[in-house]
Amino acid sequence: MEKKRIFISYRRSDSAGHAGRLYDYLKEYFGEDRIFFDVDTIKPGADFEQKIKAELDNSTVVLVLIGNQWLGIKDTSGNKRLDDPHDYVRLEVETALNNEFTVIPVLLQGVSMPSGNELPEPVYDLSRRNAIKLSDEHWNSDLRLLTAILKNALGISGSLKEQRIKRYRQIVFILSILGATLSIANNFIFAGSPTILRTAVKFLYLVILAGNTVFVTYLLVNMKRELDRLGGIIISTAVIALMFVAWGGSLASFTPIPLLIVAWLVNFVEPDQ
Repeated sequence: MEKKRIFISYRRSDSAGHAGRLYDYLKEYFGEDRIFFDVDTIKPGADFEQKIKAELDNSTVVLVLIGNQWLGIKDTSGNKRLDDPHDYVRLEVETALNNEFTVIPVLLQGVSMPSGNELPEPVYDLSRRNAIKLSDEHWNSDLRLLTAILKNALGISGSLKEQRIKRYRQIVFILSILGATLSIANNFIFAGSPTILRTAVKFLYLVILAGNTVFVTYLLVNMKRELDRLGGIIISTAVIALMFVAWGGSLASFTPIPLLIVAWLVNFVEPDQ
């Protein structure tokens, strides 16, 4: 099943800087394969118009970036480019409106939404779409609002980072269960087994513990805002588990307890946005 995608429509002479900045953020948030941005996506030698039409056909959401020159910019003959039926931006907006995509005007540089009588008839309906503002002063908070809207339009629950953290939480929990099982087996079930078997089990246990430490470290690094609340407890608990292993003997049999506590606590830590 093909992923739903976002198409960024903009004029290079009007909002190239803002478009590039927005693309970098959305690419990091949703993944490069979900965003179309002509500078990075169209290869040299490709038919620009055909590529644009094909990408629009594969898109679900079209962001129309409107800066202070978007409406009134003129061609070399002195005519408004938006009045030209072959103008690329007009074609992008017209195609998106005709195909009933989710079309979101994005207002930049403090501009107001163009009224219907300022737009050519084929793109008149753009004036009826609810716009969102992206201001330089409130860029991050405005982006959070935009991404919340886009997540709903794309039908996804979270960013790439949030999805990765969810997977890593599951991995931490599974590795903790495996580590706890091996620790119990090594200290009780295999207590009278040959040394080579006990060594193999202990080695596997240490590999799992090391891998778990890597995943827990990643989670904590990407949840900086929550470290004051739970990070110290999680790190201290992980250190206790390592100390149990290093001490060995009967104390090592208690290692599963702090491991399971770590796996449980990371589920209460929310990722940074």
